[in-house]
Amino acid sequence: MGSFDSPAGKSDKPAKSPRSGEIVAGMLSAVLGMAALTASHWWSAADPAHANLFFMYLSSWLPEGLRIGPYGGKELTALTVWLGSWLLLFLMLKWFELRLIPWIYVFSIAVMILLVLLWPPVYHKIYGWPT
Repeated sequence: MGSFDSPAGKSDKPAKSPRSGEIVAGMLSAVLGMAALTASHWWSAADPAHANLFFMYLSSWLPEGLRIGPYGGKELTALTVWLGSWLLLFLMLKWFELRLIPWIYVFSIAVMILLVLLWPPVYHKIYGWPT
């Protein structure tokens, strides 16, 4: 009997659950995307003359992107890193069964660190600027 012929509409084959490597790839790529956003924001704060010109150029690729200024370029950078790293990590890790608990801790701690680093008083202190 096929999956459509079974009495309750259930297949005889068990459903394929995602491997933990696929989940880890998603978590790591999200962290890398956030890191790219943090790095692009820090660059635009440290060297606005060069960074904002570059991010305005990237922002011009978005529909109505020039209306939001260099922010669109920062977001496009983060999106590119996130999707590109997800594709590469997914292809590399999809065959592996990894323990998820350590990776969840790594993901959570990395997200917290990146959020703190985006907070203006923190990076102003790192740059030695008045807060």
